[in-house]
Amino acid sequence: MSDLHFLGLGGTDEVGASSYLYLLKEGNLLIDAGVRPGQIGEAALPQLERLVEHPPACMVLTHAHLDHVGALPVVIRRFPGLSIYCTEATARIATLVLGDTLKVSTAQGYPLFSPGEMKRTLERLRPVPYFEWVKDHGFAFKLLPSGHLLGAASVLIRSGNRQVLHTGDVSNVATPVVDAAWLPHPNTVPEVDAVVSESTYGDTLLPSRKEQVRTFISAIGETLRGGGRVLIPSFALGRAQEITQILQTAMAGGLLPQVPIHLDGLTRGITEAYEEMLPLLPEALQNRTKVNKQRPFLAGTVNLVKDRREREGILASHRPAIVIASSGMLHAGASPQYAQAWLPHPENALFVVGYQDAESPGRRLLELQQGGEVMLPDSKGGLESVSAYSRVERFYLSAHADRGGLLGMIARYGPGKVILTHGEVRARANLAGYLNTKHEVSLPGAGELVPLQDSGRRRGSFMNTAPKKLEALKERHARATVRVTYDPGTHEIRLKLPADLDGSLFGEGEYTLEVLRGKLSRVKLREQDAEALAGMSATEDQATA
Repeated sequence: MSDLHFLGLGGTDEVGASSYLYLLKEGNLLIDAGVRPGQIGEAALPQLERLVEHPPACMVLTHAHLDHVGALPVVIRRFPGLSIYCTEATARIATLVLGDTLKVSTAQGYPLFSPGEMKRTLERLRPVPYFEWVKDHGFAFKLLPSGHLLGAASVLIRSGNRQVLHTGDVSNVATPVVDAAWLPHPNTVPEVDAVVSESTYGDTLLPSRKEQVRTFISAIGETLRGGGRVLIPSFALGRAQEITQILQTAMAGGLLPQVPIHLDGLTRGITEAYEEMLPLLPEALQNRTKVNKQRPFLAGTVNLVKDRREREGILASHRPAIVIASSGMLHAGASPQYAQAWLPHPENALFVVGYQDAESPGRRLLELQQGGEVMLPDSKGGLESVSAYSRVERFYLSAHADRGGLLGMIARYGPGKVILTHGEVRARANLAGYLNTKHEVSLPGAGELVPLQDSGRRRGSFMNTAPKKLEALKERHARATVRVTYDPGTHEIRLKLPADLDGSLFGEGEYTLEVLRGKLSRVKLREQDAEALAGMSATEDQATA
């Protein structure tokens, strides 16, 4: 498989500008072409110029979020005959997302593409169903449901007798508007040589979603009953519809007062599109809609903000209300306008419900002390300093799998090689630490060519003694007494091992413990002597306790 390679054009050590090229025996497969939210012009694009030396035979679009779809017309400008495969839902939603991208980038003075290029791009979309092999280009691939978003897909790629799984953005938790990612039954797992996985929350164990929803509703209720207004900056696609469902259910159950729920920005058109795609939504939502005999989203107190005049009326009103507005990171759109008006007042609240990249206004707002100031985009394309006295809180309603979910998914497929993408430096490195005792792990930068092959030099755990000797050592030390003490001053757990413990079981060095949800789950050797490091490619080994 040495002639099969992976080339990340963007979205490798970042969450944005996702675009990945697979160099296969039969031809090249391009997956996604997104932009960096908050950037303009060429700075927003992946390294699409690399496609000149490696032209794609076809393309797959995993889902229609901006950071995966926003640069599609730029690709089609260079390769006008390229077929773009995706699910039906992704094809329909991509039309709205690209239209909004054109509108916003034109208003900023740096349009990425023209209306004609957008039209030609949409004509190249080829909707295909899940689980159906596409074999028209030499290599073969099929789309698998990945959770995350309506229509989102992982991609199983076959080249010769080798297979690679590209996870796309993936979630192993169901929400009101999308089912969890599909995983094969343990007895029918396809053999894959490599998994290319996202790592957005690779350093995080997310709290229980059910508990997060409960505390989220409680916080909104406290604000509304105190006479305040609630702003929920939200990704227009998927997250806004989920939040709408959560709020409608809470109001129907008496957990929230009946106040207006205003949808503003791109959330309006996307929500209307979701209503038209009801047959593609989870069965539970379809059944509830039939029983209640009402629209799934645009019912009850939900209101679509039609224009600037209506928005100004909402901003001027002091009556309790909830606004769900894009963008989710406060980069642009309607949400910064509400934030500028409502953040200075302590009775109001701004609740963050999605991922915030390192440079986003949303991330900086979360890091502020109450009363601090944050720079937000204004209506003229500049930035305005806003004092934040209102309640600001984060709730983890992510559409991405956390570290545990990603590890479980990768373990299900059992690849020799794992390539981690779509994550900040810390997230990727942390997840790699949990994987690299069983898999060969690569953390490529944008533009770096990586073989889709296990080199055979996988790192072993630091317990690298021969198996028979290791079993004998374990038996001999099974009855040994290990003293555990806890220092409340430094929050350190200290282990005192017996003096006669065989040193070949554990190498010399400094160890730390990682505790997950109250259980000792991992011993980590952080520093080793030079002899212990010989032959290893990194500075840290891990083993399950």
